[in-house]
Amino acid sequence: MKKNYTFKLKLNEEMAKKLAYVSDKEGLSVQNMLVQLTRQKVQYFERVKGNIQKASLAETDLSDFEVEEQ
Repeated sequence: MKKNYTFKLKLNEEMAKKLAYVSDKEGLSVQNMLVQLTRQKVQYFERVKGNIQKASLAETDLSDFEVEEQ
């Protein structure tokens, strides 16, 4: 079964408005833009530091996330 994880993001008003503005100008929802940025950051990290091993991922704590099973 596939799982999706959600989390809260706290931003001050100015940053929230800037995020909404930029995502709108890019033709993306805020959520889609954050997913895209997250993918880019992970790809950059792995390019610079090497692939993240599955064993390391297995040890990663996801308790700050809410899980939704589909």
